[in-house]
Amino acid sequence: MWARVCLLFALTCTLSAQTLARPGLAGSGLDKNPWWQRAIFYQVDSPAESTDFKAIAARLDALRALGVDALLLPAPALPTNGGALPPSIDDLDTLLRQSSAHSIRVLLTLPPSSSAADLSGVARFWLSRGVAGLHIATPPGTSPEAAQAMVEAVRKLAAGTVGQRIILSDVDLALPGANQAPSHRPAARAAARTSGAQLQIDSRLNSLPTIDAATLRGFLVQTLAQPNLLLDVRPPNSAASLAHVVATVALLTLPSSVINSDAHLTIEPAPDLPPVAEETEPAAKPTPPPQPPPGTYLPYVPYIPPSRPKPKAAPKPVPPDPLTVWYQQLMALHHDNAVVRNGAKTFLDFDAQNALVWVDRPATSSPQTPPVVVICNLSASPTQLSLTSAMDHLNLHGWFLRPLLRSYEAMGAQPLDSISVPPFGVYIGELRR
Repeated sequence: MWARVCLLFALTCTLSAQTLARPGLAGSGLDKNPWWQRAIFYQVDSPAESTDFKAIAARLDALRALGVDALLLPAPALPTNGGALPPSIDDLDTLLRQSSAHSIRVLLTLPPSSSAADLSGVARFWLSRGVAGLHIATPPGTSPEAAQAMVEAVRKLAAGTVGQRIILSDVDLALPGANQAPSHRPAARAAARTSGAQLQIDSRLNSLPTIDAATLRGFLVQTLAQPNLLLDVRPPNSAASLAHVVATVALLTLPSSVINSDAHLTIEPAPDLPPVAEETEPAAKPTPPPQPPPGTYLPYVPYIPPSRPKPKAAPKPVPPDPLTVWYQQLMALHHDNAVVRNGAKTFLDFDAQNALVWVDRPATSSPQTPPVVVICNLSASPTQLSLTSAMDHLNLHGWFLRPLLRSYEAMGAQPLDSISVPPFGVYIGELRR
């Protein structure tokens, strides 16, 4: 009997320690999957000296409503020779406390450092202040061996800190073959696998000479072979019409995703609440004037009600930004649909129509977890596709696609042998029969 009681007590203590290791943050500690394997990061690329942490804290409600799980912010510069800490660090400490209440983690991008020893001191300072992770930005021209030593040194520090702290690094754009076609970068893939970071930010897609279905499909097929990547996808200024396609690729192709502040989403701060009036003692009632003696003549004085101020007109609601709404819908699909997030992805060849098409297949298909098809039209003309033969080749059976999400106004399902998508449109649907 006592053995059972002791065993139950030990299990209870263990579960409590796992849960309390990350107080106030998303995830209870009982989830077997690390939080960063399915998270959506919001990255701010502004210089550290111009980053307004107070403004970011005022937008935590909007960021959480959007679907953001973690913030990736530039780390403020630390003083040298024992100088006083700048006020921005106090603002960042406040942001850390408030973000915890919103179930949003905060990670910092450390400035480039010339050695692992210098980097370790800065990393130890920020880990002790409670950040959820660090992004190691190595100086240009750093050798892969030196970059790996820096990441490993910081990850060793993070492993000795309470809670799940993660280390991020970058896929080295300066590696041989970085400007070649995606299928000719074995050196970059090997370096990425041995970096030691839990996640790597891959921004190579932004350096592609063109954005079309053939180029994207070749790049993404190679990317899926590399685990634990974050795609940093930014639409070029000359391709604003592809913004919905870019958002779909960034949020639905990998289990973890990153959104850059360059997307210019509408993230409004929380409205200011009216100040709460302080409680004061009730004012004494005024003494009534003395009454005249009986029989005194009193002239008639008409009653004039006091004038009331006109009520202020309510501010007109700001119309929702269509692109921000699209990001929010994609994030909800990313979080809620396990097939989209974790399904095995197969890219189909519709390069001739300039359409990027892929299928998310669950481990076991069922009426509750059907395959999901994503269609992105990258052309300025409507496209019409037939997926019947492609589904037969994948041994998937269905007659139509039931829409989950689309970037254009339309209604109803689409037959599998004749799917129409407007210019630069995105259609996401479940395979049904």
